[in-house]
Amino acid sequence: MITFFDIPSTILNAWSLNTWRTRFALNYKGLPYKTEWVEYPDIAGKLKGHGIGPTAHYPDGSPYYSLPAIIDIDDATGEVRAAVANSFDIAKYLDEAYPDAPKLFPHGEDKAMERFVKEWPLNWAPLYIIAFKATYPKLNPASQPHFTVARAKDLQDLYPGTERLEDIPLSLEERAELWKKVKACFDVLEEKVKGTDDKGQWYLGDEISFADMVIGGLLVCLKAVFGEDSVEWRDIQKWNEGRWDKFLEGLNDYQNVD
Repeated sequence: MITFFDIPSTILNAWSLNTWRTRFALNYKGLPYKTEWVEYPDIAGKLKGHGIGPTAHYPDGSPYYSLPAIIDIDDATGEVRAAVANSFDIAKYLDEAYPDAPKLFPHGEDKAMERFVKEWPLNWAPLYIIAFKATYPKLNPASQPHFTVARAKDLQDLYPGTERLEDIPLSLEERAELWKKVKACFDVLEEKVKGTDDKGQWYLGDEISFADMVIGGLLVCLKAVFGEDSVEWRDIQKWNEGRWDKFLEGLNDYQNVD
């Protein structure tokens, strides 16, 4: 049995773009798992308790512990087979440990896909402050103080000296300009994906892969934090000739939450 660590909220439990990558992966491979919900301030202690190290470090050298993470326990012996954090590393592990289940990397090691996944955070900077501010009120009270400080720390390059999300001003005009840049981000993604349209709608064409779960994780997250009836989500549904609404619909079979 696999234990999957995810972050809860007040809107619906599964909302995080990063943890949805792993939830999609587990569902797509058809692997049995249970979710353990972990509030933000408890993540570091939870991972340390299972011997899982930080997934990154801040510029000042302090460790950054993040979800998703999984623990894979052998049902017969009760021994821990693996304890892994970081969605990309989890995906690689799942393909190695469960080779008979559908592949997340259908062609084995894929450097182009790895580059796509690892460069992802660099390509979506205009979205961060808008999405972070939309997410904050949707979190449980236990997570809000941690989230506002941690995300402000993430945005230090853009907003130096800011200690909390609430301290970052965002006028309607600034938000509108950022939203235009978010549209441009989707246009760039459209160029990457549409090159295989002659074969199918996915990153690789007719085969679902982990790259599609990265894209799907973003879409599920934005739909959740903005709201299904929001102006923002309706914009996204219309962009690029409705590609993203259809894309998410194509992943419906893998969106179940245990």
